Amino acid sequence: MRLPAAALCLCLLGACRLRRGLEAAAVLGQPAASPPRPSAAAPSSSSSSSSSSSSSVSSSSSSSSSSSSSSSSSPPPRNGTVVPHHYMVALYQRLAARRGAGRPPATVTGFAERGRSDASLSTPEQRYLFDISSLPEAEEVTGAELRVLRALPENRSLALSPEGTFHHLLLSTCPSRDGEEPRLLDSRAADVLDVGSSRWEVFDVWEALRGRRERSPSGKLLCFLLRIVSDQSGRLLPPRQLGFSKPRPQPHERALLVAFSRTQRKENLFKEIRDKIKALGSPPFLEPPDPGREAYPKRRKRRTAAVAGRAGGRGHGKKAKTRCSRKPLHVNFKELGWDDWIIAPLDYEAYHCEGVCDFPLRSHLEPTNHAIIQTLMNSMDPESTPPSCCVPSKLSPISILYIDSGNNVVYKQYEDMVVETCGCR
Repeated sequence: MRLPAAALCLCLLGACRLRRGLEAAAVLGQPAASPPRPSAAAPSSSSSSSSSSSSSVSSSSSSSSSSSSSSSSSPPPRNGTVVPHHYMVALYQRLAARRGAGRPPATVTGFAERGRSDASLSTPEQRYLFDISSLPEAEEVTGAELRVLRALPENRSLALSPEGTFHHLLLSTCPSRDGEEPRLLDSRAADVLDVGSSRWEVFDVWEALRGRRERSPSGKLLCFLLRIVSDQSGRLLPPRQLGFSKPRPQPHERALLVAFSRTQRKENLFKEIRDKIKALGSPPFLEPPDPGREAYPKRRKRRTAAVAGRAGGRGHGKKAKTRCSRKPLHVNFKELGWDDWIIAPLDYEAYHCEGVCDFPLRSHLEPTNHAIIQTLMNSMDPESTPPSCCVPSKLSPISILYIDSGNNVVYKQYEDMVVETCGCR
């Protein structure tokens, strides 16, 4: 059990027979002003999601969603050659703004369709191919869904065929080369007349993704097969006849495989940086400088602008020293040169801790017993013992939307990114 700071200080002062009065040993109990909330949007919870997390962040609990998510008034941000899907951008905006409203999933990855276009209008089936090789084997997949855009039929009169207007959508796995038959994953009824505008059909494919990883952990490709069966005749109908055509001219209209996953270990932003370095090649600022040349002059200039808001030097004398407290630290990913893979946010307020931990320690700094002893020893003999350090005592996460090494758009929550409070340790 931690000894009260005031009592511990009094005992130590008495034992050491310090000339200071006992009033100097009292740990001041001034209430700390609550620091302002950081401006960066982030979910407040650091816990991983359960298997139900995929349904909580899906834009619709039913099998289909409206076309509003695909017809946003403004185009999604572009990073190089990768155009983020509207769904992933909307997902980030929704989860990043949600504070204390449930536990968001740790990671959501959007795999864009890699398949070829259909050569004929009469093709009786449609295949959707995805490269899932960038999904870490160590991560547990807690949910997955396939989102396919169903647009208005190209030929309305052709859609209203003698086959009737009621049909069945059947989604299954693709037949494998080793002779494995397609396995039905999801099915639903569809009416040609109920499509007044474009809409997203959302299929639950969690079992297919989980089974693929269990059978072949290093497997790269995952294939789905969409068929449409007439309710009247039982015959297969061309998917394009009902508005399922591919590829779409716009990247945000292509089919999207969304995987919800979590890991037991704490996510490390440096790992993503290292993976991007491997994928893109070592950037100049990570290479050793040439002898006789100033090291990274341009990069240093960018860092100065990127990490802004630090208070100036402490100055000279005791009056210039400020007590331990939280200070501004504005981080700009674009200035750091990371905007080629970080989509959002491009900047955020990280804050940092600065100041001295001198005697007597304030109670709002929540000093540990060790910090109290170290501070007391430093006050007695500064040459023998350094003062305790002003460090973050509480940190919070932020949400980041970025492009991984496989050119897939990923939403992830990173812990310990924003300083909430500072303390002496």
